[in-house]
Amino acid sequence: MIMSLLTLENITKEYGTRMVLDGISLRIERGERVALVGANGAGKTTLIRIALGLDQQDTGNIIMAKNIKIGYLSQQLEIAGGNAVEETAKAFENLLAIERRLRALEKRMAEGSGDTGGTSGTSGTSAGDSSTGPELEKLLNDYGRLATEYELAGGYSLEARIKSTLTGLGLREEALNLPADRLSGGEKMRVALARVLLSEAELLILDEPTNHLDIPATEWLEGFLRNFPGGVLVVSHDRYFLDQVATRVIELQEGTTLERKGNYSSFLEQKERRREFVMDERNRLRREVKRNEQIAQTYKAQRKISAYHSRMKVAERFQAELDRNRSLDHVARTTGPKIALGKARHISSEVASAKNFSKSFGDVVLFDKAEFLIKGGDHVGIVGPNGCGKTTLLRVLMGQDEDYQGFARLGYWVRYGYLGQQIAFDDEDRSVLQELLAEHPDLSDAAARDWLAKFLFYGDDIEKRIAVLCGGERVRLYLACMLLSNPDCLILDEPTNHLDLPAREALEKALTGYAGTIIAISHDRYFLNRCVRRILAVEDYKIVSYRGGYNEYRGIGGTAQVRDDAAARTTAAAPAATATVSSHSAKEVALLEAEIARLEEQLRATEALFGETAPIEVYRDYEEIRTAVEQLYQKWAQRMG
Repeated sequence: MIMSLLTLENITKEYGTRMVLDGISLRIERGERVALVGANGAGKTTLIRIALGLDQQDTGNIIMAKNIKIGYLSQQLEIAGGNAVEETAKAFENLLAIERRLRALEKRMAEGSGDTGGTSGTSGTSAGDSSTGPELEKLLNDYGRLATEYELAGGYSLEARIKSTLTGLGLREEALNLPADRLSGGEKMRVALARVLLSEAELLILDEPTNHLDIPATEWLEGFLRNFPGGVLVVSHDRYFLDQVATRVIELQEGTTLERKGNYSSFLEQKERRREFVMDERNRLRREVKRNEQIAQTYKAQRKISAYHSRMKVAERFQAELDRNRSLDHVARTTGPKIALGKARHISSEVASAKNFSKSFGDVVLFDKAEFLIKGGDHVGIVGPNGCGKTTLLRVLMGQDEDYQGFARLGYWVRYGYLGQQIAFDDEDRSVLQELLAEHPDLSDAAARDWLAKFLFYGDDIEKRIAVLCGGERVRLYLACMLLSNPDCLILDEPTNHLDLPAREALEKALTGYAGTIIAISHDRYFLNRCVRRILAVEDYKIVSYRGGYNEYRGIGGTAQVRDDAAARTTAAAPAATATVSSHSAKEVALLEAEIARLEEQLRATEALFGETAPIEVYRDYEEIRTAVEQLYQKWAQRMG
């Protein structure tokens, strides 16, 4: 009988009064790739640390295959000392030991043979040299044996394998020989991951391995894991990655597990079928309890006491079944925040555009005469490898970086909300509730609490200081503050970073139905498939538009990759660089911009009057002003062109 690589039996772990793990059991077999999923705080990392002996379980057993070698990627990086190649090579300590012995033998043989670099005509040896004759022959034999062992173990191809893995994971060539202290957090993660993948382990335990990886690097990792002959236990919030890799999914929820074979999408389907079954059964039991109680009351009214008691016992049996069904509340309940997006103004004209846009940092070119057009209501995903300039592009559009050539900007009339990768708050000592009220002082305390509840801030959570919030909580709070302002355009830089699966799915559900414009940078392919209708890909310093989501962009699943040439041609209508204004009246342009600003202020004031009691004239006035604004922008574009 073949022994499982890893077996956990009835593992329990309690922190204070909270039972994090309640009788968890699982097995990992050779050739399996098991995904461990669940909300933040569900106990995934705790379970992994217990399996590795880094934390102690309260009860339960851990059984490992004999002499098993485990490769573990933690979220806490341990990279220091040498450069990227040297740090990765630490996975091959046996080969490095052989290499050190070979270098020592080479030194002894050089000394013994008299190869000291002496002048011609001298023997280079002394009569008293002990490393001659039989001893030198022994050194040569030892060297030959070790060299053969080194070659068979892949020592001579080691550096090439390391560099291939590091570049496959997206580490740039120039970073390969940089000292570890000069690597970014993402680059250190790649080094740590490469070291684990190359460790020749039988079981890989990976905690969020796709963090900091761009799409090409993630796809490389997927291919590696699919071909890995051992077992894999992976924690990840990357659903597309889990679809490509997982052969079994285990969800941790409220201390217990739900386990299904297949990838993540298959797991979701099976989970939903189970939830529907539990709810259908619950409703059936409720009906049976009610029906039998009604029959019993009829018997009682007819003074049929024996029949009454008999029927009440039947009702009690159904009630007992219903009570047992309620133990499956975690199955029947859907988790995740209920994110609500306000009604964005309808903007039919352009929201953002670029023409002849060029941007460099020193000698590093990011964009060279790039062009694009984003219209009101577009849902656009921006993709490209790390370092290609995606975040820089957003900064330019928002006016935060003006060191560029050509034209690139948001429309002056666009009211946008921005979610960056680094979430910053003005006062980290504020509570969650205080932050929302500071951003929206007109909000009542009760309304603020109701709104925060939609983002999973309940009870004592709203009194938490911002400084102690985890990454996902910070994102949820920032979204709560931003979305209450009803922006017309959402500018999102890796919006699913730090969010657990329920929060990601809730955000996507809200964005899918959003009437405004979305401009989102993302490496989350699942998000791109669900939330965007057009891809802007950074390719060869240009910005190329493709119709559809990620799968259409890549031509996956029988879909055709379609360049959105119509959108590219439309950029001809985008405003030209400001420098061209010199051929027109600068005064006329300034007057147009002033009139636009005045009318937009009127628009905002009119919009504030909307409501159930507002007269129809308010809406008519709003439409007239909006039409006038659009006409003025057309004139402005003509003057600028």
